[in-house]
Amino acid sequence: MLRQTLAFLVPMVAVTALTARDAAACGGCFVPPDANTQVTGHRMVISVSPTETTLWDQIEYSGAPESFAWVLPIKGVVDVGISSDLLFNTLAFLTDPQIIPPYLDCPYSCGDEYGTGVAASSSGAGGASGGGVEVLAEEVVGPYETIQLGADDPAALQTWLASRGYNLPAEVAPIIDDYVAEGFNFLALKLVPGQGIDAMKPVRVTTPGASPVLPLRMVAAGTGAITPITLWLIGEGRYQPSNFGQFSIGEDQLVWNWDTSESNYAELKEAGFTQSGGASWLIESALPQSPWAVGNVIQQVVDFQPEVSGYGDPDGTGAAEEAAADLEELYGAIDRGSMWITRMHAELPRAALGTDLFVEASMDQSPVDHVYYVTKTSGTTPTCPPDPCAGSGDDDWPWGSSGGPGSGWGSGSENGGGCAMGSRPDVSALFGLSLVAMMALARRRRTR
Repeated sequence: MLRQTLAFLVPMVAVTALTARDAAACGGCFVPPDANTQVTGHRMVISVSPTETTLWDQIEYSGAPESFAWVLPIKGVVDVGISSDLLFNTLAFLTDPQIIPPYLDCPYSCGDEYGTGVAASSSGAGGASGGGVEVLAEEVVGPYETIQLGADDPAALQTWLASRGYNLPAEVAPIIDDYVAEGFNFLALKLVPGQGIDAMKPVRVTTPGASPVLPLRMVAAGTGAITPITLWLIGEGRYQPSNFGQFSIGEDQLVWNWDTSESNYAELKEAGFTQSGGASWLIESALPQSPWAVGNVIQQVVDFQPEVSGYGDPDGTGAAEEAAADLEELYGAIDRGSMWITRMHAELPRAALGTDLFVEASMDQSPVDHVYYVTKTSGTTPTCPPDPCAGSGDDDWPWGSSGGPGSGWGSGSENGGGCAMGSRPDVSALFGLSLVAMMALARRRRTR
């Protein structure tokens, strides 16, 4: 499976993008028994407002995506729409964990104008019915045929799905039975015949009322032994799992290893999952966020290069309308002055997928920052690089008197670093660079 990450000059300006073969919408993914296809991870978004809840789902997989059929348990009749990888990439840009290594105390002659230290470099981090099944709604949405079904008899539902090419594994049958017994309907989705895999896009599903539930039991279909899931919660305040464990990583727990140019963030994350047997979520970020921070990136790409935005037709026709509809559902009826984005990550074994995830407003509404400034170290402290300012004027300094793109920053994420000078960074000063990087990488995807 191909996955590419662009680390663009600074640690927080890291734009993750998936090639067209990597991403699609998926709840429970059913594939033919002879298909060498497997879900390897999910990225999901839930927007919770007083009047509605919207779920976005994007998968990472290996194999042939045209083999997928998508089934999601729903309540009542839902609204189905098309999204884009750009939404997920923007949320990742805003919330990716960033590790800023310690500063070397180097006696540079530049003085405070360029900062008093240099950071260590690092490596990256309603209708017909039949056979006991009622067709509630049927429509083509983007490249997908969608159908919403209701049934009182799970056996009839499974027969109906199988007759239309939804190959349900034997282990999924009891899950279908449970959802039917609990009063759920189902949304089934497949590519329109003749559509190529490049047409696949994430799908969003909007349900009336505030019901923030992630249907992990159905997500288990098509997965391997471990399923990584990154989930963003958009709502008025910080959210948390209510029926799973949770943990976070404190800045004071991090240690920078000078010998390997890495922190122990990955080890701390793995230890947290191991301690709970995989039945916990890491709260990676929880911060108040302006809707502009999400909407402006998407709007800029749609305005200037709609053909690479992932919205609309391949030539960008209809991109503005699809993006506007996507953002409208993202914000919902949320008080936009009180909007937060909570990011959670889990590495769930199959046993943990036996229970749906319920999320709730956290009693602890303190922010969880995703930028970590490491002060503890291990290994051999490196020597200072040569003084870049000795005997030189501003014109000889690589970035001029302002410090340029390296000022206060390293590169990469999670174990980021790079040659950096000065104090803690200002995200807004580099926001434009992220947009350029996102558009450039999207152009590369379209070319491929």
